[in-house]
Amino acid sequence: MASPTDPLVVHSHLRWDGVWQRPQQIVSRLARRRPVYFVEEPILLPQEWLRPFLAVRPEEQGRVVVLQPHLAPQEEPLPRVSAPNRERAKELLGHYFDSIGLRTAIRWHYSPMALYLREVLPGHTVVYDCMDELAAFRGAPPELPALERELLREAALVFTGRRSLYLQKRALHRNCHRLDSGVDVDHFARALRPDTPVPPAVAMLPRPILGFYGVLDERLDFDTIRALAAADPQWQIVLVGPVTKISPDSLPRAANLHYPGPAAYDELPGYVKAFDVCLIPFAQSEATRFLSPTKTLEYLAAGKPVVSSPIPDVIENYGEIVWIAESPAAFVAAVRRALAGPHPDRRARGFACARANTWDRVAEAVEARLAEVVRRR
Repeated sequence: MASPTDPLVVHSHLRWDGVWQRPQQIVSRLARRRPVYFVEEPILLPQEWLRPFLAVRPEEQGRVVVLQPHLAPQEEPLPRVSAPNRERAKELLGHYFDSIGLRTAIRWHYSPMALYLREVLPGHTVVYDCMDELAAFRGAPPELPALERELLREAALVFTGRRSLYLQKRALHRNCHRLDSGVDVDHFARALRPDTPVPPAVAMLPRPILGFYGVLDERLDFDTIRALAAADPQWQIVLVGPVTKISPDSLPRAANLHYPGPAAYDELPGYVKAFDVCLIPFAQSEATRFLSPTKTLEYLAAGKPVVSSPIPDVIENYGEIVWIAESPAAFVAAVRRALAGPHPDRRARGFACARANTWDRVAEAVEARLAEVVRRR
């Protein structure tokens, strides 16, 4: 008999040990009540002669098992998977699930591109957590919208973040629910503690420090970043995170621009502690129209002033707390206002907003919807 606490098989386009965001936050909490098998996008081997294999790695004290198919080189760029590699991935995962006796599960998708793996373990209930409009991202495969429509037909339950994405998907699915971003308040409140270490990459920089962390990709507003660097040579602009889908050579360069590289989730409170103003400098584009930056609440939980581009989700949920800037010049002006603080009212509202929107509450809402839909099956 199907149960809402049956094992969860998650298909994700994001890697578990990458930037810690919505999939890891939700899945790690769902793993408190059931085993989770987190199937990542394949890793392509560097040489044709190397034997494909499945890497199996326990996380979260063994409650989450990360599965990485390592497959032969292919002409198609990921997230596409060639026909031979699809068959090999299905074989590897099928053998693994057979070896542990896994026969029934809830199938959970972040990536429609992984639909080819449904034959391995179809699942008695299919869930689609649509965290982004992936088809709007640079390099998205043209077949992605069709695959998403197919996934929406299969899914018994759909979640989305932010209002604009919810309204779009609600028109395509009768059981669609909005789940906005959450925050681990205790984790980011460490930025307020005197004993929290500041990473060496920023510890010796002069103040003030304007900071951002996250994926550095085509969604960033490079014009705004250049404007901040040029506005005041005393401002130190720190952009923490991996560079993806763009060349590192395309990043803005200046003496007061700093790129420390990727940071572990445990390091982020230390970085935020060093930031005098936190930045959300995204360009206005199709790729950001449905964006819901999880870092907004994280910055607020750390008690920091925040300046953001006019992201609809940020305006709707935090418009009275965050400074919104619609141009590079406006961004510079907003940073000057933020630096002129303190701003006790904004800070207090930020703390209250963070406490009201935790990932634990998000996970509780997911559990309730999941129990409801499984009972009906």
